[in-house]
Amino acid sequence: MKNFDDLTYYEILNISPGASFFEIRRGYKEALFLYDKDSLVTYSLLDEEDRGNIVNTIEKAFNTLVSEDRRIEYDKAILKEGKVDESFFCRNDKKSTPVFHVNDPSLNKEPLDKKVIDFIKDDDEIRRLSEEILAKEFISGNDLKCLRNASGVRLEEVFEIARISVSILNYIENDEHKKLPPQIYLKNFLKSYAEILQIDSEKIVTGFLKNMNRFEK
Repeated sequence: MKNFDDLTYYEILNISPGASFFEIRRGYKEALFLYDKDSLVTYSLLDEEDRGNIVNTIEKAFNTLVSEDRRIEYDKAILKEGKVDESFFCRNDKKSTPVFHVNDPSLNKEPLDKKVIDFIKDDDEIRRLSEEILAKEFISGNDLKCLRNASGVRLEEVFEIARISVSILNYIENDEHKKLPPQIYLKNFLKSYAEILQIDSEKIVTGFLKNMNRFEK
């Protein structure tokens, strides 16, 4: 069994990596209840200093995981430190969804799909641009941004369909690689983005990651 100090924030709150805001909040309340000074479970096990340190860590875990940007940075940090591997982020309950990525099947993307399809069908320039991008070995965020703008799709529309936050979309399009989430999430984001723009998602994911990785060497 791990010492408390060795636990990840997910383990401290007893939640999966894909926990929703409400699941995080519930885990936070349950953890506080367990380590409250009036708790019969832990009363005889901890002195006031240890209890205070644990409560502070619980507060920090909650504040980190409910913030999209802080959560992404934390995920990257625990991966880098070797506290978890990428398979850890696959251990999501079916009902859980990452705070910064919600794939809601009830969302209707058909109107946007039709809009993009009509644009591409009637515009040789967009088709040519798509073909040029797919022919590249290295695909940049700016390539994707140019195609999105040419297709008449706003970032807010991508957010509405894919539930990828606008800040993450900007990081992708501006090639701000250090601010991007772990690749296990990023691949899904890129796939959704490409599908909305009616372009080969597999080639987009492969090309973008190749471009990103060459700058990290």
